[in-house]
Amino acid sequence: FTPFRQPESHHGLYKICHLMCRGERLTSIIDVSDIRRSVHLFPNFGAVVPCEWMSSTVLELYSSFFVDLFSD
Repeated sequence: FTPFRQPESHHGLYKICHLMCRGERLTSIIDVSDIRRSVHLFPNFGAVVPCEWMSSTVLELYSSFFVDLFSD
């Protein structure tokens, strides 16, 4: 995913997107000891949640997300 930039002005959440190179998503395999914490992501789907939205496919269907800062 892209690094954090400035939070969105209307709700204060950070927007992230899939990191792309030549039309393909960049991915990494990391050691589990490098994981510091989990995060909740909200898909950036607009005003209405599409009916085809499913939690099992949301990472594939959407390209941008908001990071939940309030889950702790």
